[in-house]
Amino acid sequence: MKRAAFARINLAHLKNNLAAIRKLANKSKVMAVVKADAYGHGMLEVCNSLIDADAFSVAYVNEALELRENGIKQPILALQGFSSSDDLQNAIKHDIQVVIYHTEQLKLLKSISNTANLDVFVKIDTGMHRLGFAPQEFESIFTELKSFLSPKSKIRLMTHLACADEVDNVATQRQLEQFELAIKDISCEQSIANSAGILAWPQSRRDWVRPGLVLYGINPMQKEITSPVELRPVMSLHAPLISIKSCKKGEKVGYGGDFCCPSDMVIGVIAIGYADGYPRHLASTPYVSIGAKKAPIVGRVSMDMIAVDLSSISTRVGEIVELWGETVLVSEVAQHAETISYELLCAAGNSVYKEYIQ
Repeated sequence: MKRAAFARINLAHLKNNLAAIRKLANKSKVMAVVKADAYGHGMLEVCNSLIDADAFSVAYVNEALELRENGIKQPILALQGFSSSDDLQNAIKHDIQVVIYHTEQLKLLKSISNTANLDVFVKIDTGMHRLGFAPQEFESIFTELKSFLSPKSKIRLMTHLACADEVDNVATQRQLEQFELAIKDISCEQSIANSAGILAWPQSRRDWVRPGLVLYGINPMQKEITSPVELRPVMSLHAPLISIKSCKKGEKVGYGGDFCCPSDMVIGVIAIGYADGYPRHLASTPYVSIGAKKAPIVGRVSMDMIAVDLSSISTRVGEIVELWGETVLVSEVAQHAETISYELLCAAGNSVYKEYIQ
């Protein structure tokens, strides 16, 4: 059933962001990250729009299969590789690249008679300690992999940066150094830069870059650092204003009566809530945008309603409100909710109807 709230996905902004990334990392090929339904933006729609992307990456082989079944021809990388023979066989059959990060995967690979249609990225754990081979074991792993992979299989190298969104954190430089020590003189295509790496760490832009959040128009940096490229938010979240009423000084609004009107006020109610992916727990007061004017939220966020202060805004029932987008950035809402933009985009994108505009 279609809810009142909806997300507007601006595909022109998406294409703008890809072009900006390509211009910044002009010596790299771009692998657009579209896992988690393209961060809530709609994986198929995003991939069909990004015909200029050199490749796509997803988390799972099943996601890659969905793209293949829907006609996506570009290379696709499954970032979590394979953990079963079925996944591996599907990757080979459907020309899906996989990440190798564990010795159990090597055992599965050895059991396959023909890997001619399988390209891989070998992941080196340079300091994130999540997935990947330790730098000191990489050379032997690489040699072993080459011994049984088909000569037609391409082997590429990668790592993932843990703290690239903090420009003054020495961890990123250490990871880059660990990567160089691990690969030594091995000559293969490389991929290091994620969104923050693309923006702030030029030395991480290798043969392939992997933009995720930045592709969707969000600056991932922890501090307020201006992006070197113009980013345009791709998703905006909207809902209609369904009620306007006057409240007297001292009257309480919402569950628990948490908000007490400090003076006579005009209160509006918007048809959106935590069931639509808007965060319930707010450490401070975010705004919504009504006719380009900002109105603060008052009281608790309910399952499918939010109350706002309209005392200084002239509007009407039926007006479409922007919860985040061009005027109120999703990163600002995330700060008020003490969470991250990634979580809000995925939550809203998986909860509400998506309207695509060119």
